[in-house]
Amino acid sequence: MSLSRRFLRLFSLALLAVLLAGVAGLVWFGAWHYPALGLAGIPKDGYRRAMDIAARGMTATDGLVFEDFDFLKYREVARGGEAYAWGAARCKAADGSTTFYWVYLEWSKKRGQWLRNYSLELAAPDDEIYFTRQNPGQFGRARLAAGKLLGQLASRVREALAARPVAGNRPDLQSPGL
Repeated sequence: MSLSRRFLRLFSLALLAVLLAGVAGLVWFGAWHYPALGLAGIPKDGYRRAMDIAARGMTATDGLVFEDFDFLKYREVARGGEAYAWGAARCKAADGSTTFYWVYLEWSKKRGQWLRNYSLELAAPDDEIYFTRQNPGQFGRARLAAGKLLGQLASRVREALAARPVAGNRPDLQSPGL
């Protein structure tokens, strides 16, 4: 086996390992870290507080200002210990218009806490394109849908980064010299 072939093989394996690590990191983030972000320690009957925290975090990263819930529903399942909370959060957009954000949480019996399950802006300005017959065409719609999914992932990453405590801003740490 020549040296260049061996180098190419090692480079390909290293690239594959980095790619797999990136995919594993995205799966961990989306399935474990993000759904629980900021919701630890809230009891099952504290669904209103959990919904408020989730709505504020999700809407802020999309450039919306959360005002209140126009609709909020809580359902606890009789058997199994599950509970669900969902609602439409009324928000102000940057242009001053009112928009709504759907927030759906579920109580995880396994983790003993609330988890984000599903959320999105209702009737977002770019939703109209999905209902136009000829424009942009099937592949264009698929591209728009993929772009929207990647945009939601970017929004969730921004929310997670914004929620990280900065060393100088942590209220539980005392400043030196105090």
